[in-house]
Amino acid sequence: MANGIYVGMSGARVQEHALETISNNLANARTAGFKRQEAVYRALRADAERMGDPRQARDVRKPVRFLPEDRIQAVMEERFTHWEQGPLRKTDNPLDLALEGEGFFTVQGPDGQPLYTRDGSFDLSRDGTLVTQRGQPVLGDDGQPVRVPTGAAKVTVTSDGRVQVDGADAGRLAVVRFADAQALERAGDSAWRAAGAAPEPSEAEVHQGWLENANVNPVEAMTLLVKTHRVFGLNMKAIEAYQQMDREAVREVGRSR
Repeated sequence: MANGIYVGMSGARVQEHALETISNNLANARTAGFKRQEAVYRALRADAERMGDPRQARDVRKPVRFLPEDRIQAVMEERFTHWEQGPLRKTDNPLDLALEGEGFFTVQGPDGQPLYTRDGSFDLSRDGTLVTQRGQPVLGDDGQPVRVPTGAAKVTVTSDGRVQVDGADAGRLAVVRFADAQALERAGDSAWRAAGAAPEPSEAEVHQGWLENANVNPVEAMTLLVKTHRVFGLNMKAIEAYQQMDREAVREVGRSR
């Protein structure tokens, strides 16, 4: 089999991961607090000495064991998250909150462990608990859910995260940051899991009646999607060409006998 097939296969795999990442960015272009991602790749060294060794590609998180190491050109190492600020959109909803600066709101996950999000489209549950659109309680800096007494007329959130109900303090939102935000793991629905990273207080400014849009440029992402799809198609055509070369070679060998 021509080695060029493996080069084309490696290129196609790279573009496939890129297509998945770009498509996910586009699908969440209107999701509040969403942060776009980019696939990061790493080339593997060529080493024919250990062809067939089960320890091949040993420095890859998920080794591809069915290909000799010298034929694997590149693998996806991770998906890098771009944390730059998304544009703020005014909603005039007092329960919509946006962060300006480095930080996250803290919410209680389904398993009771804290999750972190930039999506501040909050609501009130029947018992007055401030919750996300998925019903997860929003936590205060005391580690407890923030609650608004039933029958309250006005809820105000100050720029430093203090929640005031009819002029009286009802707690302060737990707005935190991480020294290395790349260490966070996606938990779905624009939420993140700390994965061992320690949160620390954030000085991000809270804006009431606003939401942070995704930091995705739809036009740029669509252009990149088209380009990536074309490159993927070129790799597939290269694979088909090498396969045709193999078939021709087999036929020629058969005729020469």
